[in-house]
Amino acid sequence: MELYLIRHGDCFEASLQYFCEEKQTMNPPLTPKGIEQAHLLANRLRDVEFDKIYASDLDRATHTANILRASVNAEVVRSKRLREIDMGEICKKSWDAFPALYAEWIRHEEDIPYPNGENGADVWRRCKQELDEMIALGYQRIAIVCHGGTIRSIICGILDIPQQKRFYLGAPLENCSISIVTHKEKDFFLHTFNDDNPMAEVNARA
Repeated sequence: MELYLIRHGDCFEASLQYFCEEKQTMNPPLTPKGIEQAHLLANRLRDVEFDKIYASDLDRATHTANILRASVNAEVVRSKRLREIDMGEICKKSWDAFPALYAEWIRHEEDIPYPNGENGADVWRRCKQELDEMIALGYQRIAIVCHGGTIRSIICGILDIPQQKRFYLGAPLENCSISIVTHKEKDFFLHTFNDDNPMAEVNARA
């Protein structure tokens, strides 16, 4: 099975106006730049055959996936498991309310969870459940449209890298970039990481 791990397009900066009470997380939409990126992505992948497109159920990922769907004609499956890491109380209070924890967290020496939120291992655990189900269904090629933190946790998980090292994978992970992973028998292999061609010029805009 071949997995295309795709980060969503550029979105509006997280702020309280984009906090979704229903989902208890930030849910900002794509910016016009993000929509342009998603169309470039769709054009790039127009000749790739996907069995399904799986997407985080957050708006920025779902919108990106729907633009891709129009180009590759594959069904979009929305999944809560593919959401960005739950930042817990940081969403509303910011790190300013947790100075001691932040001083420890920012060193990235351990996989420290956000206050009342998740850590990398939590993200990998729920994403692995989704991947295991895909493998069991016998798909040949899947696009997974989700989030930078989610993709980093998945890659750390499949390569058995400590989750706190995810912060060093891509600085940043580019919007609408593609990372390609294959699964053969019981092993995962990383083939491509953070490839944002042909939208590098768009991504470089301020």
